[in-house]
Amino acid sequence: MKMEKSNLNKKLGLFLVAILSISLFSTTVSGEEQNNSAKIIDEPPKIFIPKDIYVLSKNPVKIDFKVNAIDNVDGKVSVQCDKTSKSVFKLGKTTVRCETEDSTGNKSRASFIVTVGYDIVQIPSWIKQPTRLWIENSIDDKTYAKTISFLIKEQLVKVPFVKSPNNSASEIPIWIKTNAKSWVDNKISDDEYSIMLHWLINRNIIQF
Repeated sequence: MKMEKSNLNKKLGLFLVAILSISLFSTTVSGEEQNNSAKIIDEPPKIFIPKDIYVLSKNPVKIDFKVNAIDNVDGKVSVQCDKTSKSVFKLGKTTVRCETEDSTGNKSRASFIVTVGYDIVQIPSWIKQPTRLWIENSIDDKTYAKTISFLIKEQLVKVPFVKSPNNSASEIPIWIKTNAKSWVDNKISDDEYSIMLHWLINRNIIQF
């Protein structure tokens, strides 16, 4: 009888130890989950740049602009651009490229375009329709180039600061079509698209 009671006490003791161990394990896991959920995800900094800048002038001018960057861990971080505020910008288009980095090495890049001149890019939105047909290979490179040439000649599309052709190319490279798709999808500006038109004109692919 005493033997049975002793075995019962041992089993009860083991049961209580098991229950206590499970409880402690559950508490530890819960604490770890809370600590993990409290951790901040270290993301790359966000750069805040101005919209594309237009300045009407017949001469190079100084242009003032502001660029800032915020990191979710470090707070405000410094930004380096290849052109500084109040720099003198020449006539035509200048792409200002900026970069920032936080304390853990996360980098971010952004850019904007400064246009100085007496005229600005004018590209009607309906030009995106033939551009989309070209992207989808419904019309070939030659037909698209002729279409744009006609529109520029008739001044329906205005692309200032075009130089005389100094090179020649037989076909439109794939990167032009890739960027054109970004323009059709409203991911890049008219100014950025006009840079591609400059490239095509300077290589005698677009003629007018």
